Amino acid sequence: MQGAPAPAGTGSLTDVSCADARHCWAVGVADPDVTSNAIVIVATTDGGATWKNQPLTSAATPALTGVSCPTVSDCMAVGSTAQGLGAGVVLTTHNGGASWSTLTPPAGAFQMIAVQCTSAADCRAIVNDGTFTWSALTTTFGRTWQRQGNLPTGLEGIDSLDCTGTTCLVVGYSPTTAGHGQGSIAISTDGAATWAAADVPTGMGVLHWATCPTPAHCLAVGTTSSTVSDVIPAQGQVLASLDAGHTWAVAPTSSPIQNIYGIVCPTTTTCAMVGTKWVGTPVIGSGAVAQSIDGGVHFVAAKAAYIPLSLTALACPASTSCIAVGGDTVARITLPAPKVTVAPERHRRAPIR
Repeated sequence: MQGAPAPAGTGSLTDVSCADARHCWAVGVADPDVTSNAIVIVATTDGGATWKNQPLTSAATPALTGVSCPTVSDCMAVGSTAQGLGAGVVLTTHNGGASWSTLTPPAGAFQMIAVQCTSAADCRAIVNDGTFTWSALTTTFGRTWQRQGNLPTGLEGIDSLDCTGTTCLVVGYSPTTAGHGQGSIAISTDGAATWAAADVPTGMGVLHWATCPTPAHCLAVGTTSSTVSDVIPAQGQVLASLDAGHTWAVAPTSSPIQNIYGIVCPTTTTCAMVGTKWVGTPVIGSGAVAQSIDGGVHFVAAKAAYIPLSLTALACPASTSCIAVGGDTVARITLPAPKVTVAPERHRRAPIR
């Protein structure tokens, strides 16, 4: 893993998406100390070696929490007019970010939380209207929206949306006591049209991300901490499902990193996850990456130069390369090539006649 600072003036990056191995976009919220020309979208065209600011023409700087780029020309970024509940924001580009247009969000949207586009004609978003959290579909790349189903009541702390085929997963927590929550997962089996609560073991800490390396095998990650009002140093937590996300159990492997925020599996056997490594007394957090070559059954920590801030999101446009972001830091991750297993040659005896 090799980290580098984002362009000077970049705020805190919250999400990243790659159209291919060279073209990626990262979005976030403005640096509160930057009063003009705040940077909330940065892009790379060389696989993360260099990043450039993509200015917006909107009068107010939005707080962006999600981005999805199905092609090297088309990207959609979502968020709100301010951190927390304000008014929903949808930004799109059709020229690789040379210019961004502000579109009307779904009716009633106070906050656009996350977005995933499989193509410019198929995008799904997670929306909050101040009372309910629900999914929305656009087939016109944000020009019009269709409201879909409500997520289970009480699911909060949503950071991501992951759809594999018609199965979609959203993770977060359900409040338990003041400032604390129990990890929760919502699942849809009809492309986010309707949602139900998945079966998650009790006592789980807050969850941040979920993905499915195969249609049947899914992974969810987070922290053993149940504190939702602050970031508490804790161990990483990995859950696994063998029935496409309906029921979950604590994974048998231990996590080599702490406070896991993101996981992506670019192949059925190769996975990367990012989060925090807590070191020192008092503890200080730095970025950390772990890799798996067996579909997430086992993870090992990746060797890396010091990343000063936690990594909170990643995208893997190729089987051996990922881009991660966190704070004003961007990082390139190289994954091991998937192992090719060659079956031993079997000799058959000639039949006895």
